[in-house]
Amino acid sequence: MACFLAPMATGIITTVFRKKIPAALKIGWLNIMLWGGVVMLAIEHIAHGEVVFYPPFLTAMQNPADIPTMLQEVTTVGVTMTIGIVLVWIILVAITSRIPRVSKQIE
Repeated sequence: MACFLAPMATGIITTVFRKKIPAALKIGWLNIMLWGGVVMLAIEHIAHGEVVFYPPFLTAMQNPADIPTMLQEVTTVGVTMTIGIVLVWIILVAITSRIPRVSKQIE
């Protein structure tokens, strides 16, 4: 329903503060992964009719009884996906930060 809102919120935060984050952390990679996931999930939700182009935009918001279910999905599925994306980014940054050291040791 709205699981893409969690990575979207994280993407907004990392995009706003990207210039304050050291280049070595490759925050651009995280932004690409977050925003790519948001776009893919938004397209999937539009295709399945869960997101519409008129207010309230999320079909789960049309019935007040469905709002708790939507919020639970955001906090479980959305947060889990966001954590997964961040973990993959951490692993990529850790690996790439070690590559120059390994190549210097080989020479």
